[in-house]
Amino acid sequence: MPAFRADAIVIETPASNGLPSLKMVSKRYTPTTSKAPDSSRDVSLVVMHGLGLNKEQWEPVVEKLWIHAKANAQNYRICEIWAPEWQSHGESGILNRSVIETNNVKGLVVSVWGLGLAALLKQPYLRGKRVIGVGFSIGNLALLNALREFSKSAPPVIGLVILEPILFDRETSSPENPRSQAVVNIMMKGIKSQGECWPDREQAKKYLTKRLPWSRWDASVLDKYLTFGLMDTTDTAGSSVVKTICSRAEEASAYENYVDAWSALATVEELSPIIPIHVVFGTEDRLIPRAWKNCAIDASKGRKIAGVHEIVASHMIPHEKPEELAILLAQLIQGMMADLRSKL
Repeated sequence: MPAFRADAIVIETPASNGLPSLKMVSKRYTPTTSKAPDSSRDVSLVVMHGLGLNKEQWEPVVEKLWIHAKANAQNYRICEIWAPEWQSHGESGILNRSVIETNNVKGLVVSVWGLGLAALLKQPYLRGKRVIGVGFSIGNLALLNALREFSKSAPPVIGLVILEPILFDRETSSPENPRSQAVVNIMMKGIKSQGECWPDREQAKKYLTKRLPWSRWDASVLDKYLTFGLMDTTDTAGSSVVKTICSRAEEASAYENYVDAWSALATVEELSPIIPIHVVFGTEDRLIPRAWKNCAIDASKGRKIAGVHEIVASHMIPHEKPEELAILLAQLIQGMMADLRSKL
């Protein structure tokens, strides 16, 4: 029997950046066991995926997290986990394709995803509940920018877990910084060179498992990507193929957006004295300099981080180590709930 039930909820994103309203599909995961009455132990999670990925890749972590959370049942209960999807990715990308193409959008900025998340947090689904936000990579930018839509003194979350942050100071990463621009150019070139179309999913799997980062992924996570990150379509010759829902060009364009990273980092400064913020690094990431990622935990800039943690993985922590991440999240949630009760 599955450990959870998954329901898809479509949230209308407010019009912005010259675009009409877009649809953001969110998966709401709930345990299949009978629901106990709501109590002071209940907590809801919101988990944000990374660039070029899809919301369902959280499912292996979600399944393991509920198992490990049972050991702390006397302290907290995860009643639901929400996985909102970037409007150009996965199911959302398919629903919004005609709008995006009609408006000639070359890259949907991550702050639009943040507006979608803010809209979700204002819905009755989550309004007034104890919510912990968990972001991975660029998903942190959407998460933190969403929180800017709320009062700084009363954020809609009781805590945050930031995985592999790409939150850089202006002096560290900007269009005027030659070193950061060189790194961005390398990343964009690498992404654009990756395959995005195959005859079928089996051929896609053969291609991906021979190349980084996919060759390091847990098999369960890769299966989710093959199922939900690719779509069935036809090529210019009319032959049946599978293709990434988020194109490599769309994916690469995200690296040119510096403003959302700067505003997200400002949110860390504003909220870290108010709510616990934990940061998790992969010890084997060779792509982004650790000195850059340390911007997120720079106490001299007012970023009062509750805890810094490490998992033996590359940048792709949820994809390579879903079990280890689930164990750590279970521990961090317990600590944040205990901290909340001590203040009541």
